[in-house]
Amino acid sequence: MTRFAILLLLFFSLAASAQDDELPPPTSQPRAPQGQRRPDDDFQGFTTRKKVDLSKFIIEPNFNLSIGQGRVDVGLSPYVGYRIWEPPKRRNTGIGLYAGGGVTYFYTGFRNIEFTDPSGRVYFANANWHTFGGGAFLQYNVWRGLFTRARFEVLHRRLDDFFSGNVTVQLNPQNNTYKVIIPRVNKTIPALLVGAGYNLLMSRNFFFPVLVSYNVLHPFTSPSQRNYSIYPRGLVVQLGFINIF
Repeated sequence: MTRFAILLLLFFSLAASAQDDELPPPTSQPRAPQGQRRPDDDFQGFTTRKKVDLSKFIIEPNFNLSIGQGRVDVGLSPYVGYRIWEPPKRRNTGIGLYAGGGVTYFYTGFRNIEFTDPSGRVYFANANWHTFGGGAFLQYNVWRGLFTRARFEVLHRRLDDFFSGNVTVQLNPQNNTYKVIIPRVNKTIPALLVGAGYNLLMSRNFFFPVLVSYNVLHPFTSPSQRNYSIYPRGLVVQLGFINIF
């Protein structure tokens, strides 16, 4: 009886050992139950950042420095546009529709402006204007450097108003000196320029344009306000940011 029990115990031991041999080796990534995902299945690792496609942008730096007799102009008006549509058959040529915007700052300084009082005495004074604001534009590049553009701007001007006729003079009889007092005013005048131009740079992305436009809002601006506008005429001819007419 004892021998039979020992033989039976050995039989079960061998059977258990055989079952263990059929199991897969230990692993640090155990299988998940069917229909479930392991927690680390969501890990994607490091991905490469997409590079910015500069071919879809147009950049117009627009700066101005002009020094004349009794007048200095300094301006900066950077504009950036992004291509929102291009013809399917003209891909990667720069042709297409662009939308964008920018900001403007423009300074004008006047020296030795001449004034005459009712008695006929002549006085001289200095003045300055500050222009700042921004705008948005739509531009369609037609062919190579040729393009059409519509640009809406809202520009605010803070200026010494020597147009108004309200200039006064304070005299100091003790030392025979005078001080010219020019009233300072603030004016905000919008403009909508619609026209066409040509990029003088041999580049698809950087623009230095000569541009002929018409200010659609000019007829709706009163004559008294046109003196304060950066575009005093309806027709505007520009070289970059510089008004040449």
